[in-house]
Amino acid sequence: MDVSPANGGTVERTTKQLDADAPCSYPDTVSVDLGDDIIIEAVAASGYHFTGWSGEPTIDEHDNPLELIFVNSLSITANFAPDLIEFTSQDGLLSLLITEGTTALDAEGEPLTSVEFTADENPPSPGKASIIGQAYNLEPDGARFDPPITLTWRYTTADIPEVVAEENLVIAYYDEDADEWVVLDDSDVDPTEDIIRASVEHLTTFAILATAATSSPPAEATFTTTNLSISPAEVNPGSEVTISALITNQGQVEGSQDVTFKINGTIAETQNVTLGPDAFTIVTFEVIENEAGTYSVDLNGFTGDFTVKEAVSNPPPPSTTPPPSTPSSRINWPVLAPILSAVFLAIFIPIRLKRRRESFDW
Repeated sequence: MDVSPANGGTVERTTKQLDADAPCSYPDTVSVDLGDDIIIEAVAASGYHFTGWSGEPTIDEHDNPLELIFVNSLSITANFAPDLIEFTSQDGLLSLLITEGTTALDAEGEPLTSVEFTADENPPSPGKASIIGQAYNLEPDGARFDPPITLTWRYTTADIPEVVAEENLVIAYYDEDADEWVVLDDSDVDPTEDIIRASVEHLTTFAILATAATSSPPAEATFTTTNLSISPAEVNPGSEVTISALITNQGQVEGSQDVTFKINGTIAETQNVTLGPDAFTIVTFEVIENEAGTYSVDLNGFTGDFTVKEAVSNPPPPSTTPPPSTPSSRINWPVLAPILSAVFLAIFIPIRLKRRRESFDW
C-alpha cells in the first residue's frame, strides 16, 4: 500500500473478521490472512482531495471505500491532489493554477506533483508573428489536465512593437506534430496589469505572440464620383456650358477631397469638398469657349465632351439712306400760277393792243 503524495492523506483498512471499531491506518503493518475480506478507504489530509487508486489494474480507481478479497499480494497507491495548487516559474512571470476537481496527470498517467519552467533560447519561428519576451518550455512534456487549467503570464510592454495593439496579444503553444504555433482562442489580456491568461490542457512550449495584422487599421473616408452631366452638349461660341457631378463619401468617417476639373487635359479649376460618412454633394463648374471644336472634359477621372459650333455670318443691316423721291402728280399752284399769269399776259396784251389800233383805223 502506498500514498501519493506522502502528506496527501492516509488509507484506513478494516476486515470483516476484525473489530469494525478498531481500523488500522496505513502505514501501520497489519497481518492479513488469505481469503480475508478487506475494506480500504482513502482519507484526504486537509487541503487535499482523493483522485483515485492506481497500481492494481483489476480495481475500480474511483471506488472509495474499496472492498477487496485478499487472495494474493497487491500493490495499490492512493492518489491525492491539493485542493488548490499553483506552480510558478523562477522569474515569477508564469504560473499555473490547478483547482479542486482537476485531474492532473503526467505522460505516464501518474499524478502531477511538479512543473518545471525553462526559458527557450531558440524557439521555433512563428512566421510573420513575433514572440513577446521569451518562449518557455513547460515540463513534464505531455502532462495533461482535465478540465483545462489557467496559465497566467506577465509581460513587459516595452517588448510590444508599436504597430501591435496590446489588447490583441495571444498565447500560443507549439505543436511539434504539425510543426506550427497554435493560438489559444480564449487568450485574455489585462492591459492595466500587463497580464495575459489562457486555458491550457497539456504542457509543451508556450509563447506570447503578436502580429502587425492584429492592430486595427485606421478608418478612412472613401470618395466616389458619379453622374457626370454636361449641359448643353453643343453651344455657339461664347455660350456657357455647365459641368456637374455627384461626389459621395462612402467611408465611415468625415473627410475631404479635391475635385479637379480639366478641359483637354489641362486643369481649369479645383474645388475642395468635405463630407461626413455616407454623405454626398453636387459640384458644378461653368466654362465658356469661343473657338469652334470638340472639348474633352475630365472631372476626377470621369470623362465626357461638348462641342462649340462654327460661327454663323450675320445679314447686312438695312440701309438708312432714303430712296429717291418720285414726282408728285399734284400741281403746285403757288409756283405755277405766276408763271401761267406771265405767259398769259405776254400773249394777251399784244393781241389787245393790235385790235385797238385796228379800231382806230376805222
